[in-house]
Amino acid sequence: MLDEIHEPLEQERADYNTYTLGSIGHHNVVIAGLHQPGNSSATSVVTQIRNTFSDINCVLLVGIGGGVPVKTNSGIIRLGDVVVSKPAGEYPGVVQYDHGKAEVGVFKRTGALPPPPAVLLHAAQDFAVNRTLTGELMDPLTTSLSRISSDGRLRGFQFPGRMNDFLYQSDYVHLGAGELCSECNCDSRERIKHDYGVDEAYVQVHRGIIASGEFVIKDAMKRDQLAAQYGILCFETEAAGVLADMPCLVIRGVSDYCDSHKNDQWHGYAAATAAAYARELVLRMPIYKSKKSVG
Repeated sequence: MLDEIHEPLEQERADYNTYTLGSIGHHNVVIAGLHQPGNSSATSVVTQIRNTFSDINCVLLVGIGGGVPVKTNSGIIRLGDVVVSKPAGEYPGVVQYDHGKAEVGVFKRTGALPPPPAVLLHAAQDFAVNRTLTGELMDPLTTSLSRISSDGRLRGFQFPGRMNDFLYQSDYVHLGAGELCSECNCDSRERIKHDYGVDEAYVQVHRGIIASGEFVIKDAMKRDQLAAQYGILCFETEAAGVLADMPCLVIRGVSDYCDSHKNDQWHGYAAATAAAYARELVLRMPIYKSKKSVG
């Protein structure tokens, strides 16, 4: 998704991160991956980034997450869609649903995470308006993803097809551990039918509350209960670790429905849709006067 790739720079021995440096439009970009999932790993990576690249202006946390199949202004959340953190009501964009204290008969969430920087919220809003005006035929996300579809080397990141997008009733549990639904004979009568519209591959972007916790959720009933309580659109496991050290915008491609039927089939494509959205967001960010500006 980079326009150019730059040569690596020297870094301190105490910095164990591996960086990819490049540019998107007029912005210099630093990309760092997590060596393992989780909030503690994310905190460590961000701390080292800040020490090595002190002039970074904005941070995007890009990856995959589990979607809540609810209806937003953009439609029903489905696999391959993108969920972007945005403040809503009393919540700043990301909530730690498992951070708090147990009181008599209730779990009380404590602490608060910072909201996304205003410049990123403005860029996200600008992109949303632009997509609405241009329509599906000239959609920049579709253009970015078409590069992947035409490259055989990136087959693992291509659209799996809606015939492989299975959403089951919340109380229906997966029959076989480690197997696809088609391989373990999960009852197709328990599936919820989708209405995808004209273009099944069109990526919808949903903005709202993202939940960050220590554990991956594989329970649809728990998903629904937490989603109803906090207005959650997506679950993931790194944002709280990053936000503890630096405000950021969280971008997640939906790779599963947080249920027992989850598998890896949509991971690559969900990562690609999130990366494509991040690229378009960077292109809409203001160009700062400092020559050391980072997108």
